[in-house]
Amino acid sequence: MKSASVPMLAALAGLLLPLAASAATYKCVALHYPPLIYHDSQHQPAGVAYGIVQRAFQQLGHTLTVEIYPWNRAHAMIRAGEADCIFTIFRSAERDSYLDFSNESLLFQPIYFYARRGRAIHFDGDLEAVKGMRIGTALGVNYGPKFEQMRPSLATEAAATLELNFKKLALGRIDLVVSNGYTALSTLDTPALRAEAGQIDRVPTPIDHVPTHIAFAKGRNLTALRDAVDGQLRKMAASGETRQLMESYAIDKAAGPASAH
Repeated sequence: MKSASVPMLAALAGLLLPLAASAATYKCVALHYPPLIYHDSQHQPAGVAYGIVQRAFQQLGHTLTVEIYPWNRAHAMIRAGEADCIFTIFRSAERDSYLDFSNESLLFQPIYFYARRGRAIHFDGDLEAVKGMRIGTALGVNYGPKFEQMRPSLATEAAATLELNFKKLALGRIDLVVSNGYTALSTLDTPALRAEAGQIDRVPTPIDHVPTHIAFAKGRNLTALRDAVDGQLRKMAASGETRQLMESYAIDKAAGPASAH
């Protein structure tokens, strides 16, 4: 049998190399943020944002590992080059300095205030109305451009977790808690807040609806991966796959009903 020529073998190798190099393993970090991302009963990552991101990477032929940390630590890992990507995350000028954000959003998060039941809070979307009120925030969490622009003039108090903020609210130590509606309802539905949940209502008018993204460490030079993920997110949205994932987590209902204030 006649053996293949050297030029032919070289040409075949050139064709196969991109295929072999196309599949890779990446590491993403995230904040515990149910129902968007959280650990399930087997201590494995789960959630609608996790499902969207994992599906996009799988469709590109990549393997993705996701680790959940406190938000400030997750950002520190990205800055130190210990992770490739981070989600679910709002975009800001400061974060643009070290992250390449997806152009496509994973989903939109409705941002609300929460108050003690029975307290009249007159909020029509203008944050001037809550100046002077003590507002509980979660450490390191961004609540979208509208809130963040006003944050320096608001009386905010950071706690380590949303759960702690709701406990402080029920005790009257703060006047309001700010949170995305999905995570607020999920957190209030946990056994740890069973006693407090009945004392807390969502203020009806949302502060904002903010697109949430996946972002990639600039130091890793992953712009091509970001663009490929964007392409998959567009395809998933167009095909209805993203909507199906959201429905599987009852995400449209997760902001919960509001009581009148």
